[in-house]
Amino acid sequence: ADYLRQTRGLKVGVVNLTMFRPFPGAELSRVLKGRKGVVVLERLDQPLAADLPLMREIRATLGKAMENGRDKHETPYPLLETYSALTDAPPLYSGSFGLGSRDLQPEGLIGAIENMLPGGSRKKQFYLSIDFLRDDPLTPKQEIHQDTIESGYPGVRALALHGSEN
Repeated sequence: ADYLRQTRGLKVGVVNLTMFRPFPGAELSRVLKGRKGVVVLERLDQPLAADLPLMREIRATLGKAMENGRDKHETPYPLLETYSALTDAPPLYSGSFGLGSRDLQPEGLIGAIENMLPGGSRKKQFYLSIDFLRDDPLTPKQEIHQDTIESGYPGVRALALHGSEN
């Protein structure tokens, strides 16, 4: 975050959750209110799940904050912030990293931020620093293998996200 603030003048920050339970929904609802975008990075993947675990909790928290703003007579969740406008809830982006024991590189973090910027690809769900398919297969056999993967999983290539620098 410091690097992007210094080199590109971006207003970015980091919220590092060190505890998942009890979930710090009240604090997050205050910190995230009105932000232009939030990337949630998780070191796992859950195939067939609608969202990853941390993203699920954050969506629930923001939903409750929106409920607080809809009810004019009472605040159903008094510990949470009240979001009275749609713009109070930031757009959310979900990224997986570290799959296959790969370490998260600066390039991946830069890619996650660039994804949200105007002119970025704005992918709502992505994988950092992993290539499901090579741009230039090394052998004809590998090319056949990749074609099989791509026909079985259309769009898999687009799930990978990379940054412009490392």
